[in-house]
Order: sequence, then C-alpha cells, then structure tokens
Amino acid sequence: MSKFAVMTFRHVDDQSQAGTGIVGRLMNILKGRRSSRTLQPIGTIFFKEDAQEMGYILQLPDFMVNWDGLSPGRRSKRLLRYLRLVEELGIEVVCIPYYWGALPEEAVEVMNERFVVDSAYQMRIFALVDSVKHLLGMLKERVLNMEVGIWGADGWAGRLFARALAPSINDMVLGGTVEEELYGLADEILVETGLACPVTTDAGQCLKGKQLVVIADECDLSLLSSHAIVAYAGGIDLKYMEAMKSRREPLWILSGWATLPDGVKADIELLPWETLGVLQALSLMEEEIGEMSRVLDTVKMRGFILPEGGMTYDTFRVRYFRKRT
Repeated sequence: MSKFAVMTFRHVDDQSQAGTGIVGRLMNILKGRRSSRTLQPIGTIFFKEDAQEMGYILQLPDFMVNWDGLSPGRRSKRLLRYLRLVEELGIEVVCIPYYWGALPEEAVEVMNERFVVDSAYQMRIFALVDSVKHLLGMLKERVLNMEVGIWGADGWAGRLFARALAPSINDMVLGGTVEEELYGLADEILVETGLACPVTTDAGQCLKGKQLVVIADECDLSLLSSHAIVAYAGGIDLKYMEAMKSRREPLWILSGWATLPDGVKADIELLPWETLGVLQALSLMEEEIGEMSRVLDTVKMRGFILPEGGMTYDTFRVRYFRKRT
C-alpha cells in the first residue's frame, strides 16, 4: 500500500515550534553527507488491527525555509535529493499543515510533480466548524443574544460556516466582496432556517461590535472587538500567527483539536496540527485504504487549536468562561 507523509517541525525536546517563531529556528537536519544517506521519520502512523504502516511524520527540512540563502544549483540539488529519500519510503501523498506558508513556491511546484501535496486546509476548516458548533453548545442561552459576523461568506469556508451556524443564531451578518453571492446565500439560509441575514460589502459593518466573528477572507483586523471570539478561517501566515499570540484579545480559534480515528494509531504523541495533516492525508487516500476510509467517521474533537497550541474543551471552559461570568 502506498503511504503518506506529514511534514512538521519539532525541537530536539519534541516541543512544537508553533509557539516560538519558526523562521530562522528550523533545525538543520538534512545537511551534508547525512541527508544523502537516510531520512529518519519522527513517527509512524499505522492500522491498529494489523499494525500495517500507513504513513510517517517527517521533520521539515531547513533548506526549504532558508531557500533564498542558497544558490539555484544548491536548491535544486538538495530538493531533488530530499524528494528521492521521501519516495524511497513509498510516499505518494504529502501534507504540510501550518508550515505551508513558509515553503517557497518553487519547491512546492517540484514536489507536486512527484506527490499529491496538500496544506490540510480543508480538514482544518471542517474541524474548525465542528469546534465552533461545540462552542455554541457551551454558551447555551447566551447564543440567543449573540451577534455574529461572517466576513468572506461569498467563499467556500464562509458559506460553510454560515450554513452550520444559521440554525443556532438569531443575529448574523454576511459580509464579503461579491454581493451577488452574498444575497444568494442569504436567500438560501432564509428558506432553510427562517433566519434573515443582512448582507454587506463593508467589513466594518460586518465585524464591529460582534461577539462571534468568522474571518474567511482578508480584512482589517483592527475592526474586531477586543472581547470577540474569532474563528479564523484564513490562510496561516507564520509571522501573522506570532502577531496573534502577542495580543491577548480577541480570542482566536484556528481549528478544532481532533483525535485520530478509532482504527488508526501513532507511535508518538501527535501535535494538534500533525493530527490534522494525518486526517487530510487519509481523506486523500480514501480509495487506497478502501473500507478503512470509514474510520474517518470516528474522529472526535477534544478541543480547540489556538495560536499558542491545543487547548482541551475543559481547559477552555475554565480559562475563558469563568473570567467572563
């Protein structure tokens, strides 16, 4: 069976690089003679039933991040050597969650010629929607008076959120740049749920004063209330993530913290973003894994992924709701 790889970054002590500023600190693990001889996975993903290997967690090579510091010849040589090592593991699908924005386009293009390469964005948004719906359940009666704004409701992620939240919300504004798409979505929601959603192409009107905000497209984030809960469905820019972590408010939720399916196991404890990468790879290999694709139905959310890392629902309940009651 063909396999997948999830590329990540870990310090020597196995702590996530996501909390400490990635660029300039990625480990130099594939330099010199070592990189031409072996590629050692950090961890292995396998079926519980028969221990068959499905994929690997691989350390993200430093040269892809320090791309501009290498000559074109050295770039090509290192990249092709690295990709040959990945192929030797039987890899066909490569997922690079979180660190996707740090990779040079040239490297991604070459990888695409050899593998199916994915950022795990789709799985991240599905998990984000699921976790926000769980959040509404924790809010209970407060949801009835909550004002919601969805910026980017004219795109895939924004539409998904609007449809998911509409049955539970009494006040929701749909915002974006394509007015025709927004009105079409508003009409569909009205027919399906009876909720009448105002439509706007003004980000301020969509976001200001809202308690729950979904950001699925670029906008001025200074428009957000300091007390807002923000489900961020935009692209992951590493420097932008650092800026998010430097501000205590508003509360940013980047995705749901998912579990592995019941029939799948890892020989290491996965970081939250790595789990999303594994889930996305499994979904891309659905035909390959046959009946085992149904294990994806057993995925559960254990909490949220915030800019600083994973947080369980119980911890979130204690840290966030107690200080606001």
